[in-house]
Amino acid sequence: MNKNLLLDISDYKSNTDNPQLLRLFVNSEFTRIDLGYNAKWYYEKGGWIDISPQTYLHVLGSEKKYMFKSAEGVPIAPEKNHFESIKDWTCFSLYFEPLPIQNLRFHIIESENPTDDNFNYYDIDLEMEDAMAIIELS
Repeated sequence: MNKNLLLDISDYKSNTDNPQLLRLFVNSEFTRIDLGYNAKWYYEKGGWIDISPQTYLHVLGSEKKYMFKSAEGVPIAPEKNHFESIKDWTCFSLYFEPLPIQNLRFHIIESENPTDDNFNYYDIDLEMEDAMAIIELS
C-alpha cells in the first residue's frame, strides 16, 4: 500500500514567520511543503523572493539530505520575483525527495550559513497522529 500523508503545519513558529509554513504532504514520490509569503513592509515595493536550488530537508538523527526537486509559485535562484507593493503576497510549494512516512523531526535548510534572506526552519514535527489525512492507495 502507498500512503499519502497530509499535515497542517501552520502553527509552526519560526524566528521570522515569513514565509509561513502551511502544509506538509508526503508520499512515496515526494515531500511537498506549502508556504505563504507577505511582501516586506520595510522595502518600498515589498522586496523580492526566490528559493535556492541547494535547499534540502534534514531528518534529525540521520546523515541523509532529502534534496530539493522543484518549486511551484516561486522562482529558483538566481531568478527573483520582485513584488510591486508592500501589500503583495504569494503562496508557493517546494518539492523534495520523499521523507519517511513515520514520526520524525526535520529541518528545512536553504543555507548552512544563513543570512536574513534565507529560509531555514528547525525542529518541524511530522507526527502521524496529527495528520489531517492518511490516504492509502493500492
